Amino acid sequence: MLMETSVWFPLVFFLVILVVTDTALCNAVPVQAMFVFGDSLIDPGNNNNLKSLASANYLPHGIDFSEGPTGRFCNGGTMADHLSILLGLGLIPAFTNPSTKGSNVLRGVNFASSAAGLLNDTGAPFGDRLSMDRQIVGFREIILPQFKRNIGRETTTEGYLAKSLFFSNMGSNDFLTNYILPTSYEPKLYSVPAYQDHLTQVYTRQLKELYNLGARKFLITGIPPFGCIPFAIVLLNLKDDQCVSKLNDMAMHLNSKVKTMVQQLNKELSGASFLFWDLNNIMTEIIDNPSRYGFKYTNIACCGAGRLNSILLCTEDVPFVCPDRSEYVFWDPFHPSDAFNAIVSEQAYGGKLQDTYPMNVKQLLQL
Repeated sequence: MLMETSVWFPLVFFLVILVVTDTALCNAVPVQAMFVFGDSLIDPGNNNNLKSLASANYLPHGIDFSEGPTGRFCNGGTMADHLSILLGLGLIPAFTNPSTKGSNVLRGVNFASSAAGLLNDTGAPFGDRLSMDRQIVGFREIILPQFKRNIGRETTTEGYLAKSLFFSNMGSNDFLTNYILPTSYEPKLYSVPAYQDHLTQVYTRQLKELYNLGARKFLITGIPPFGCIPFAIVLLNLKDDQCVSKLNDMAMHLNSKVKTMVQQLNKELSGASFLFWDLNNIMTEIIDNPSRYGFKYTNIACCGAGRLNSILLCTEDVPFVCPDRSEYVFWDPFHPSDAFNAIVSEQAYGGKLQDTYPMNVKQLLQL
């Protein structure tokens, strides 16, 4: 049986959403919609409607979320949820939800899919998932036609999309569930630097396709220091409970190439503005200085069991959920907590230049 949890948590989260949304509306930036592309860090439940092992539509996931367990790998809201609330858009609907159609697509759509990656074969052991290419196809073939039918005559599709935010968080799974697995064939094809170049080339093509479909304002995340997730520490660091430096180096080098890609796309694509959100930098800062941000535990999962609560994953059968989720950087062995997501989303929205390149989201949307 799960540890008893206060019934006030879902109510408090719902009230926070109302207050923050109302505040965001009063200080609204000119954004029409947000379209989200990504993996389990920002999946709102798309995998619920796929034949996938990577789904989280059960408690204790969503234990602090206003809508309960929705398929989010988090106790509360994802980074995309917190950011969309700050933008005054509310929660962005999931692409595979049957109700995401008609006028419901006008605030945007979240295509993120757990286990997905930039490459189409990333995450294959988990079953069906929406790769980045499939997410773009969903936008082009299904959402965009509905969008055009429901937008009304007062504006153009091009104008509407130009004032929308396209948020993409991809790349972690291309290493975690693809390259570093013993069964992966990728290391036989690519060295680590060549694989990073390959990912960046694929990502460049995908972002250019979104640009050709009308996207103009992009928020592109770097991948977090995945050597610091509890699962990686337990799996690869048998000596102590410190981050796995080899994995963090992979993440840093890929981020450097993605940042260069962002700079190049800003030069090449007329009328487009790309931001690089350095998730690696802000997560490392929080892990190194937890008390500054209100955290006590930086390398242990809130929900799970065994060493660092990461031997047994967070499922309905796991008997432990920490009583104060706000003290933990990580909700489960792979994914950050609602408290972490809230902090970094606020930082991306209105933070300083050194963490979001070359400006923050609020400044981007005011261009």
